Amino acid sequence: MAEAKKRVGRPSGDSQNRDKLILAARNLFIERDYAQVTIREIASCAGTDPGLIRYYFGSKESLFSAMIRETALPVAQLVYQSKLDIQADGPASLMQTYYTIMAKHPHFPRLMFRIAGLDQSLPENEEVTKAFYEVVNFDHIAMFKRMKDKGMLKDDIDDRCAQLSFFAMMVFPFLVPDNLLKRVGIEITPEFLQTLAKQNANLLRRGLLREKDHTDE
Repeated sequence: MAEAKKRVGRPSGDSQNRDKLILAARNLFIERDYAQVTIREIASCAGTDPGLIRYYFGSKESLFSAMIRETALPVAQLVYQSKLDIQADGPASLMQTYYTIMAKHPHFPRLMFRIAGLDQSLPENEEVTKAFYEVVNFDHIAMFKRMKDKGMLKDDIDDRCAQLSFFAMMVFPFLVPDNLLKRVGIEITPEFLQTLAKQNANLLRRGLLREKDHTDE
């Protein structure tokens, strides 16, 4: 009964309006800091009424959290699976999936990077950082320690250094300033990211894994 009352007067184009708000929020939050973006701006960018933000999400904070979760959900699902089933090609598969998804939102990792630096002790950051750590679960991502324990890595490999190198491969291409990319003749396109994913996968295999696990593309 309560749900029925909540949905009385449901706006037309229900899912489309919600998707537009998610897209508008992602674009605006990527460009500017969270505190600088207003509900009215998000609605204007989405071409909807500001009241729909409260209708669908309840608040700007909840919209922001939903945007983070929904954009990164496919990656988070694969990361969780990698924790359950450690395979030699796990890091390479995760990187390729991550690149494929982020090719659609190439500036999204910059937003996540900013969120990681927020002061978690401030009440206004609580919901945002909660969403961030639901998506970026470091216990799930820390696969190289588990690979080391299973004997998959070379004896001289430090799993902490391997983990940090993996983070750099995952994130750095999306953090490089656009003007620097232009100077070196690189454009972050889906095609380029697929090429980069294959090359980085080979680097991981040949540099970190035992010889018996090496397989050429």
